[in-house]
Amino acid sequence: MTPEQRYAQVIIDIPVQEVDHPFEYIIPLVLSTKVDIGSTVLVPFGPSLRVGYVVDLTSERLFPRLSSIKEVIEETPAFDREMIDLSRWVADYYLSTLGEALKLTLPPGRGRRVSQHILLNSSVDKLLKNIPASARQQREVLRRIAELGGKASPGTLRKMFGKRTSSLVGELERGGFVSRRYAVSEPKVDVKREQWVRLGASPARVREVVFDLTTRAPKQQRILEILLEGEQMPVHELLSLADASRASLSSLATKGLVELFEYSTFRELDFYYPEVVRLPTSLTDEQEKAVGEVRDALDKGISATFLLQGVTGSGKTEVYLQAIAHALSKGKTAIVLVPEIALTPQTVHRFRARFGEIVAVLHSGLGMGERFDQWRRIREGDFKVVVGARSALFAPLRNLGLIIVDEEHETTYKQNRNPRYHAREVALKRAQLNGACVILGSATPAVESKFCAERGQFKLVRLTRRIEDRPLPDIEIVDMRDELKNGNRGIFSLRLREAMEECIRSWGKMILFLNRRGFSSFILCRECGLVLKCKKCAVSLTYHADKRVLKCHHCNYVTPAPEICPRCGGYRIGYFGVGTQRVESELKRFFPELAVIRMDADTTTRRESHRRRLMEFQSREVGVLLGTQMIAKGLDFPEVTLVGVINADTALNLPDFRAGERTFQLLMQVSGRAGRGKRPGRVIVQTYLPESYAIQALTQGDYDHFYSQELPLREELLYPPFCHLINILMSGKDEVRTEKAANETGKFLASVKLDDLMGVLGPAPAPLPKIKNKFRWHIILKVGNSAVVKDFLKENFRRLLPEDCAEDVNISIDVDPVWML
Repeated sequence: MTPEQRYAQVIIDIPVQEVDHPFEYIIPLVLSTKVDIGSTVLVPFGPSLRVGYVVDLTSERLFPRLSSIKEVIEETPAFDREMIDLSRWVADYYLSTLGEALKLTLPPGRGRRVSQHILLNSSVDKLLKNIPASARQQREVLRRIAELGGKASPGTLRKMFGKRTSSLVGELERGGFVSRRYAVSEPKVDVKREQWVRLGASPARVREVVFDLTTRAPKQQRILEILLEGEQMPVHELLSLADASRASLSSLATKGLVELFEYSTFRELDFYYPEVVRLPTSLTDEQEKAVGEVRDALDKGISATFLLQGVTGSGKTEVYLQAIAHALSKGKTAIVLVPEIALTPQTVHRFRARFGEIVAVLHSGLGMGERFDQWRRIREGDFKVVVGARSALFAPLRNLGLIIVDEEHETTYKQNRNPRYHAREVALKRAQLNGACVILGSATPAVESKFCAERGQFKLVRLTRRIEDRPLPDIEIVDMRDELKNGNRGIFSLRLREAMEECIRSWGKMILFLNRRGFSSFILCRECGLVLKCKKCAVSLTYHADKRVLKCHHCNYVTPAPEICPRCGGYRIGYFGVGTQRVESELKRFFPELAVIRMDADTTTRRESHRRRLMEFQSREVGVLLGTQMIAKGLDFPEVTLVGVINADTALNLPDFRAGERTFQLLMQVSGRAGRGKRPGRVIVQTYLPESYAIQALTQGDYDHFYSQELPLREELLYPPFCHLINILMSGKDEVRTEKAANETGKFLASVKLDDLMGVLGPAPAPLPKIKNKFRWHIILKVGNSAVVKDFLKENFRRLLPEDCAEDVNISIDVDPVWML
């Protein structure tokens, strides 16, 4: 019986709104068993071949003229209908294409792309004889391809010939002068295969041989004896047990006594972390109430969102653990999101200590092969709980019952490239699609989340006391202006130095927090006033003393630190500001015997570096953990009795309406690292702005006090949660054309009449007006029902940029931005 003809709806992997819809293709009968929803395929699209993703199958032909799928690149489906629905929501909400959103769901390292090359069909001299001299541009294209070795990519030719490239190449192709060649890239990672060995002859035959080998080849004899006992095993394991060489094994294989074969296996992760295993404990009344609320929702099978507002050290993690245990008992699975890779080892260890081998981990700090294998095992059902950073939200778990977003207020949950999604919002949508529950946990919830709880959209659950009623740490504010008046121009105030000395005497551990890497934040010539800036970005360069270099933390530009001023030739070079390297240097000057473990983006670039540094801090009897934001939250070291904040004002002065909120949240989080054990904690906060309401709320340790002051300001100025924001950013290498594009776009948007468009701010230069050699302007839209405005932007995307600027200026749209820089 002839198989029924089927057709595939395919999303083309091109990040352009005009083609952001399914295209129908014939599934050739030879491929009919290989194509399924979630397959990655190669399809003809216009004059080229493209990668596409199958999102639907049908037996009904909708269009008379169709092309056929050329090849199935990945037979194993990468996603199912649930993930298609989630990706479609991500694309619609964050104004990306569906193809970009679907790529979030692909197995790590298995994304593919098609490369295209234009090849000469003969020698250039022979080809030029057949083209008239008047066709100068076509002749020049052939010469350039010949100079490039007889083949060139369309992108390379486009840099030379601009907009006419496509038509020129098309004319040459139709004339038989050139042809196109396509190649699909290889995956970055594949299934790991391990060589195994087993007996190649009957056990009786092998036993006869074993006796004969006693004196002639004892190593071969030992190999056979082991295989007679264990039947088959990995080659490396066998050779280790037999204390034999590969040559001995090869000799046995040649004789037909053993057989070598490959076996697919998984890359194993090292989960070791030196933390005391905490078994389930009796819950406090508040914890019991919180867990009970989640249990009830899981038992009823309803999708509910809980905002778990708990002070630091109040046992939020235990609530998570017991909620997950209940979800597992109902046959459900769970996802746990953490905001920083640095938190993952400690979190994974605690969850594996409770749930064993069913806990997976997904984050960018793992090797590509490790991530791929974790993804495969999740899809195959080996794991029931997934712990990881933002991308773990797209893990292919089935029967999802619970999603936990720890430290839900963190900005790291927002992706800074397309699709610019926020993991908290996507978690809510995925839970809705699955009828699952969500727990948003934080000591300092995002203002928007707290507002949703007040309006009844989330269920607010509070943990107001620490475990065992341990007191919150005492927080002391030091006004650094007074230190200056008293002649102290150093990094450490007198109070902080005294506190550190006391901590060392009492065999405690301390954490010092500074939200800045490097040694000094900028270098200035004291003679002419020159501040050394990045050549590609409009920001000052940061001095790194360990390598005596200046580095840009936006584009990674590095240059040697000058000994003389490059402008005036002066020698009075001054180093200003404070970075983690300088704090480390000062610590060693005051406390030469003290072990200092520094954690910032410079010291944690290598694989496993987060875990190793935390392990080192854990193993020390006395020591200091010095670092940036990655040490501010989630870490649980009971021996830490002192937290010092070197400069509380770093984030407070940023040109962003969330500056006060971020400062308060960050300082509350880092303060909560102190006094989590039996000994009381103490926090010293150094600031030049002690009168700030964010700093004042910190001294009281009172989130609700901060929220009550922040919310009226947001309402008065019409900022979230009283509206949605959409940030339209234009960037280009030509300063004049970028500014022109921004002004034209601003005029167009100002002329739009939409009920839900509540205000247009700008155009204006972005607070960081130049990054990586591109000038940046932005326009901020304040909107009510963002869906109406987003539909308008999607439909009019091409009109946002003037036609004469479209080639030179890039435009990006960020829905619900968390940074305005």
